[in-house]
Amino acid sequence: MGLELILEEPNFRDLRRIESDYDSIAFMNSVGMEVDSSELVDFMSKLEGRGKIEKLSISFNSQLKDLQVVRAFPNLRYIAVYGYRIDSLDGLEWFQRGESIKISTESKNRRRKIAQISRAPIKQMSLQVAQPEDLDAVGECLTLNELELFRSSDLEFSKWSRVPLESLRLKQGKFIELGNTADVRSLKWLWVLGCRSLERFTGDNSKIIRLLIDDCKKLDLRTVQTFQGLETLIVNSIPNEIGLTEMGTFKQLESLSLIHSKVQVDTTELKRHFPKLKELHISNLKNGQVLELSQLNPGVLVSGRIFFRKDRFITYKALNGKVIEE
Repeated sequence: MGLELILEEPNFRDLRRIESDYDSIAFMNSVGMEVDSSELVDFMSKLEGRGKIEKLSISFNSQLKDLQVVRAFPNLRYIAVYGYRIDSLDGLEWFQRGESIKISTESKNRRRKIAQISRAPIKQMSLQVAQPEDLDAVGECLTLNELELFRSSDLEFSKWSRVPLESLRLKQGKFIELGNTADVRSLKWLWVLGCRSLERFTGDNSKIIRLLIDDCKKLDLRTVQTFQGLETLIVNSIPNEIGLTEMGTFKQLESLSLIHSKVQVDTTELKRHFPKLKELHISNLKNGQVLELSQLNPGVLVSGRIFFRKDRFITYKALNGKVIEE
């Protein structure tokens, strides 16, 4: 990995060349001085060594209002946009070798528009939602495979039906309901993290095969039944008490992890509800329960409490009635 060149925008004319050690450049403006962006872009477009730059960062204090500077760096792979002055993504059409973009302008810049996001063949995006139109713009991204979405309001997955999404991370979402992910036909992996307003899953979510839920305090876990295609389910820090069987029957589920959550084991016949289950971890299981469940459910690797001993963490696992200490 190369070095990052920090460029103070008012001093851009002092730069003579970009040395070969640098593969990243960050535009900053610590003094808040206005800069003629056209002159800056023209200057950077002629700079020796610019072809080595693969990552561009627009810092929060940058005075740039768009992404025209992308034109100066023909081999960019990654862009991070934090600028409070950014109005639009004009210039993103030059990001034709681009793979990933991060847009995180925070609440100080809610006016910015991302309608041009589909002009580049981006495969990965991290987006802090500033306005409802952001979600419509995502629906025009016909190359996007992975999306990380911060602070989103209600999601209408039918608007994303043409997006080839395979992986979606939702962080700190403001929605109460979440569902019908099956409208995005290629979507297989879903992370729901810190969405503390979320109360229930709805609709058809049967195409998801891997689901991780973390710190969603109001969520009714019984609504996980809408994910009938699950192969892996990980639940962390859900305080609402529920029985294991209340979560429903999952015919494809192979791995189930319930961590720091109030889930009661109300059955010893795991295969009745999870016929393909291979691994079960419940963090509040005692060793005796681990052993008993493994004896009654041959072929299922069962694990329970994790604790600290002799400078390392210990997890007790049992398979076919034999306890394994790791």
